[in-house]
Formats: sequence, structure tokens, C-alpha cells
Amino acid sequence: MRPYLIPQLLDRAVERTPHAVALVEPKKGATPWTYADLDRESLRVATALAELDVGPGDLVGICMEKTVTAVAGVYGILRRGAAYVPIDPSMPRPRAEKILANAGIAVTITTPDRLGFFDEARAQAPALSRVLVTGAVPDGAPTGLTTASLASFAPELRSIRHVTGGYLAYVLHTSGSTGQPKGVAITHDNCLAFVEPATSRFSITAADRLACQAPLHFDLSVFDLYCAALAGAAVVILPEHFSAFPKKMTQAIADHGVTIWNSVVSALALLADKGGLADAKRDSLRAVIFSGERMPIPLLRRLRDILPAAKLYNVYGQTEANSSLVEEIGDIPNDDGASLPLGRPLPNFETFLIDEAGKVIDDAEATGELCVRAGTVASGGYLRDEGRSKEKFILDPRLPETGMRVYRTGDLARRDASGELTFAGRRDDMIKTRGYRVELGEVQAAFDRVAEIVESAVIAVPNPAIGYELRAFVQLSPTATLTPAEIASRISEGLPAYMVPERIEVRDALPRTSTGKIDKKALAAETT
Repeated sequence: MRPYLIPQLLDRAVERTPHAVALVEPKKGATPWTYADLDRESLRVATALAELDVGPGDLVGICMEKTVTAVAGVYGILRRGAAYVPIDPSMPRPRAEKILANAGIAVTITTPDRLGFFDEARAQAPALSRVLVTGAVPDGAPTGLTTASLASFAPELRSIRHVTGGYLAYVLHTSGSTGQPKGVAITHDNCLAFVEPATSRFSITAADRLACQAPLHFDLSVFDLYCAALAGAAVVILPEHFSAFPKKMTQAIADHGVTIWNSVVSALALLADKGGLADAKRDSLRAVIFSGERMPIPLLRRLRDILPAAKLYNVYGQTEANSSLVEEIGDIPNDDGASLPLGRPLPNFETFLIDEAGKVIDDAEATGELCVRAGTVASGGYLRDEGRSKEKFILDPRLPETGMRVYRTGDLARRDASGELTFAGRRDDMIKTRGYRVELGEVQAAFDRVAEIVESAVIAVPNPAIGYELRAFVQLSPTATLTPAEIASRISEGLPAYMVPERIEVRDALPRTSTGKIDKKALAAETT
């Protein structure tokens, strides 16, 4: 019988191979956790949450660095029939307060040093009343919160009744254009509809070791944690701060025999350019999966040279529908500015294009907005945001009578005569400058063609005189010496003058979001 709740993945791994390694932390003196260890500690969390009156349908915050204890916390929340809401421990308190308030969170799991943080957050998130800490409750802890220590509970509680696959499993918050984070509400059914075909597609077995580079609040962690559990494989947990020290990530690959790497493109660029991947022991890697950002063709060539035996995969998806399309890289295009195919749908997934009026485009060759229909599409829509949910999670225009909803990605895709899809930009990335319509993705592609550029970001800055002006930020390879004027000259070979950014700035590194992507909002903020 197939699992219908995420904790059943762990249950079955314990039944099959209780002493197999489940979690590894790449730090000195750390003892790997077996599946029996993870099971025991998740039960401890579930028992503690029961004492704090957490039950089916509740939303529980979890705010801590990614560790074996954090993973046990996630499973413990799920064992109570509740849903976990990850809160990035590095995020500013105002944003955390918005998440706490929007989700109506009453109970949070965190570390003792963050008790003061949550006590102060109660002013904007009044529902918050109870905190479970992973260590001892410190002397002088805030008195406004009911506080309990995880260590004081025995691992007893296991089964939860009256929970079905339609219950929420987790809520992941993404950036919202209004400044209010969007909570994407994912059920157990939604999650498992992705985990099962993904585990099969990448042939994950108990012999694999998956590197978990993404933080818990990023949906790539879903693949790492739950595909591994389904297969009985091990997860090598890379702490968030490793992203600032790419050589530590490379060392973890070598030391722990990582076989599957899954990350955003930016993290792979760091491994290749600053992590010493070419000089490290890397023979264990059999699959390298990248998503979330455009893959520059020069970087793809370097990865193929460094990892000739590994299969490379371009994966397309969103938090709202998870990863839906997969393309195994074969021949690499000669054009440095080429876009990789988005790939073919996983089982349980279907994609199609619609025009600006929301009508399905049936033409064999066409460009339109990409829609995803799948069991993974967030059944809960955006948490407590009915208006935005109706806008993005629409009735399937082909079969509206079924009531089945599809997700409007906002991505433009180009379909060729063979049915292959390539990314063609974002609807919200189309701007006007000097009366011309400009797709920022096309300008970005021109920078990708410059071999000396490691990474770049193109942003549009409002200018009343011309509509928008373009600015670009680039990071060069260590040996490159290009000036902004020389870069402008290079990209103007393939772009009209009105598409060449007015200002190009060379930087040692580009800012990152907490999920590892280039932080374009931070760059835009610098221009105001």
C-alpha cells in the first residue's frame, strides 16, 4: 500500500532498515543518525507537542538552523497531524512577525537563544503563546510565553487518528509583490504526488546519499528529505552557512560520498568557481540536479568537464506546484546564450499554454503562459489569501466542469514543433523603455554569452523620462579583467542600443537570498 501521509515514509524506512544511516551532519565529532534515531527523536517532538495542545490541522512554526534536530522537529510536527511552517532564523523580525500572524501560529519550535525574539514578536502575532525549545530553558526566560524543553519529554506518541492526505503538511512562504509573504499551503497528497515519481525518475535507492543544501523554508528540501526517506537513503545536511564557504560544501561531497546534488544554479556556480570542485574527490556524484534560475551555457560546459560521469538535469518548477518538468542534459548547445529545454513532465504532471485572455493555445508552435495541472498543485492555495489564490489557482479552462484547478506560473514558455518547451521570460519581466518593449530575460541572455562573466543580474529601475532604465550587476571569473565599457560593447553585438543597460557594475560577488538565489530585490533597493 502506498503511503498517504509523509510520516509513513519514515515509518516504512524504520521497518525495513532501522539501522541504516538517515541523517549526516558534516561537522567534527557528529554521529550519524539512523532511521531508528530519527524515528525516536521525532516521537519525542510529537509527545512534547501533544502536551502543548497541538493537534491535527494546527500550524506549528519551526525556527532553527538546519540540523538533525530540525528534521526530527519537522517529522514530529507531522506526526501530530499538524503542518510545519519554517521560519528562516536569519530573517528580519518584521517579516517573521508577518508569517506568524498570517498563519495564526500558537506554537513554535526554536532554540533557547531565540526566546527573546519570539517574546518580542508577540506584539504583532498575538496568537503565539507556547514555545518548545531544543535545549534547556535558560534562566530569565521571557515570562510571556509558556516554554517547555524538548529534553524533558520521552518519545512515546506515535499514531494520530483522523488525519488524511488532504490535511496540510507544510506552508512555505515566498516573496509577495505587496510586501506580504505568500504562504503556499501544501497537503500530504500534494507532497507525495511529487515525491513518488521524483524518486523513481532519478532512480534513488538506499545506496544513495543526497546533499540537502536548501534550507527548510525552500521547497528543494522536500525532494532531499522525503525522496531519501521513501528510498531509505541518507541525507547529508549542509548547514546554511556553508553557502558562504563553497569549499566546505565541496569537502562534504568528498567526505561523505554524496551521490545526488540538488540546488539552485547559483550554488553550483559557487562550487565550480570558488569551491574547488574540479580539484576535489567527486567521483561519488552520479546525478546533479539544478533549478530555480537560468543555467548559463558556459557554466554547464564547465560542469560537464568537471563531472563527466554524472548525469546533469535541468528541473523546472515552483513552490506552488513543485518540480514538474525534467530535462536530462545531452548535447550542450554551442550558443552561449541558448536556453535549455524545460523538459518533459513527471508522471502525475501535465502542462499547457494559455494566452493573455486565459484561453488554451492549441497551435503546435506557440508562446504563452505555462500552466501546470498535477496532484502536486497546492490544494490550500495561498494561506488565508482567497483573492490571490483565485488569481493563480484557476479552474482548468479545458475541463472547467471537473472543478480541477491548475496553477498559472506567470512564466512564458515557447513550444516548438516537437512539443519541446523553453523558457521565454516572465510576464512581470516585460517592461517599456523609450517606447520599446523589452523582455529582461533577453538582456540577461546577452550577458550569459560573455564567457568571462560568472553571474549577472539585470534589473529595471523606474525613470519618469523614459519609463524604465536598465541596470546590470556582474561577477567576473577570477582571471577576467573586463571593464563595464568592454562588457557593454560585447553585449551590444547582439542587442539593439535601447536594450543595453545604462549602467553596468562589476562586483566581487552578488547578494543572495536565503534560498541561495541572486537577490534582485536587494540590488533594486540599492538603486533607489
